[in-house]
Order: sequence, then structure tokens, then C-alpha cells
Amino acid sequence: MSAPGCRQERRGSFHGRAGVSEKRTPPSLVLVCCIGAIALLAGASRTLASKELCLGSFWCIRLTPIGRNLQGVKYELRTLPVDAKAVTDGDTITVYVNMAHHPESSNVPQEVREAGIERSKALEANNYQKAGDLLKIILDAGYRQVRGIGGEQILAKKYRIRLRGVDAPESLMPYGKEAKEELVRLVQGKSLKISIYDTDWYGRLVGDVDCDGVFVQEHMLRKGLAWHYSTYDHRMELSKWENQAKTRRTGLWASSNPEKPWEWRKKKRTGTV
Repeated sequence: MSAPGCRQERRGSFHGRAGVSEKRTPPSLVLVCCIGAIALLAGASRTLASKELCLGSFWCIRLTPIGRNLQGVKYELRTLPVDAKAVTDGDTITVYVNMAHHPESSNVPQEVREAGIERSKALEANNYQKAGDLLKIILDAGYRQVRGIGGEQILAKKYRIRLRGVDAPESLMPYGKEAKEELVRLVQGKSLKISIYDTDWYGRLVGDVDCDGVFVQEHMLRKGLAWHYSTYDHRMELSKWENQAKTRRTGLWASSNPEKPWEWRKKKRTGTV
């Protein structure tokens, strides 16, 4: 009679152990491997929109491009390849956007549309005088025509983009030249993806800029060629990248007390520079 009892006790003990096993969290080594893999995915997928990654039915993580909060984005622009002359300083870029892919393409003035069509015809007919006159209409309205890969004329609009959340040295400040040159090196000849959040006092579009998977603000901060503009932007990632450059004394942080560009501009306005 004791044997069945023993078997029952052992069976009960087994189920008790199984219950405990089911409640255990995954082994720490497995978690470390999973988190490492997710971090690598997030770093390699900066251009992806926010997505949710689930491991089984018990653990889900949202993957959002580092340093970029998609909440508040008004629209996105994809630019034509950027010219070196389009970079005015370390935080401002002039870009052209193909109006065929623009969210506000329907707002192109009719006069500009017609000038673009007629100019394409004039170029095909080698009527360069007429093409020049029509180009003036297009340029005066803030647009331009560029030649596409297939030789077609593309109507594009010019925008000035202000990098969101950072402030680079002005051109006359120490490291102002270096900041501009680094931004040129990064974006020249590249098509950019820009998430637009706002418009500043000067009519510039304020946005996060992606260049072939590189978050431009992160790049400039890590290089020590920009400040985190924390008065207007509270993203912790930007502060982290700035502090990393400070610790390494990279770029402008080679100086123990570099002058902030917003303070420099204030002195210039008051005539104390």
C-alpha cells in the first residue's frame, strides 16, 4: 500500500516543480542574448518606422529609431541629392524635393506647373531662349527643374532645413568651419529622409534628418561639432551623445569652456562680440 502512496507523492512533487518551472523567468543568459540581438537590430534599422517585436507571447518591445520620437511628425520629405553648396553651416541644409512625391504637391501654383511643362517642350525643341524665360518663372516661385535619371525634367521645390534639437557653432566661431565641412562630407550627393516637426522664426523647416541610415544630429553631436539645444529639445539621447563627446574631448570639447552659439549670437546682436 505504501508504494502507490509514494508514487502519488512523487507525482505531486513533480507537478509542484513543473508549476514553479512555468513561473520562472527566462535564464539571464538567454535574456542577455535576446536584448543584445534587439539592440543590434535597432542600431542597424534606424530608418525603420516604429514596430513591435515579440518573443513568444510574453515579451514585446517597440523598436523606434534611436533619438527620434515619431509622435509630432507633421510629414516626411525625401530630397533630391544634396549639393555641397546647400550646407550653409553645421545645422542648416538647403534641399530640393521632387514635387511629384511631396505631400502638398496639389498646392503647386498652376503658373509653375504650366511653366514646367512648357519648358520641357522648349528644351526638346532646342529653344533655349524660351526655356530660360520659363525657368525664371519657376525659380522666382521657389521651385526649380532638375534632370532625372531618364533625362526627364523634374519639378522640385527648395526648402531650408534646420536640424532639430542641436545647435552648431556659427561660421565665425571656433569649429564653425569644421562643423560645416563635416555636414557637407556626410550629406553631399545623398538623398535625405527628413521628418518635419515645425517651422522656426526664419521660415526654416525643423526636422530630424536621416542620411543613408545615419541620424545626422547624432553624428554631429558624437563628432563634438554641435550642442544639444536642451532649452527646446528634451531628448535624453541627444544629451548622452553630447556628453560622450565631452568625455572624449572631441571636436569643440577640446576646449575646457567652449562658447555656446546662442550666447555668441546674443552678444553679436548687442554688439559685444
